[in-house]
Amino acid sequence: MRTVNLLRVLFVVFAGCIGFMIGDQLAHAAAAGAFGGIAFGLVVVLADRLLRGVSLRAFSSATFGLFVGFIFARLLIASSVLRGLSEDGQWTASLMVYVTAAYLGMMLAIRSNRDELSLIIPYVRFRRATVQDESLVVDSNINQSLHC
Repeated sequence: MRTVNLLRVLFVVFAGCIGFMIGDQLAHAAAAGAFGGIAFGLVVVLADRLLRGVSLRAFSSATFGLFVGFIFARLLIASSVLRGLSEDGQWTASLMVYVTAAYLGMMLAIRSNRDELSLIIPYVRFRRATVQDESLVVDSNINQSLHC
């Protein structure tokens, strides 16, 4: 656990250093950039802490669902459904279509079980790793001279 906390502290320090350099280059406000970098680093560490219970299976399922949702949204928008709207209206409606499709894709993928996901991706199987039992040693040098 010490290693994880050390990495978190180093990340926040690193983000603060990057913020310092960016603030110095952009607005000659190095201190403000450093505070902004540290704040960004702390937000990332907080997000890491909140995601602690998320499994790799859920993350990969969510990523796959996000990808499918984006493809669906892109196909829907490419169909010229929004052609009658103004440019600002098209942008707003497109954003809503992307966000909605991405959200629904992620939720459907996360809620699916292993068998449903293996129908979509046939060569990927999510299995639990089995714990190996202790090895059994068999001694074949049994003394045959012992009789009861």
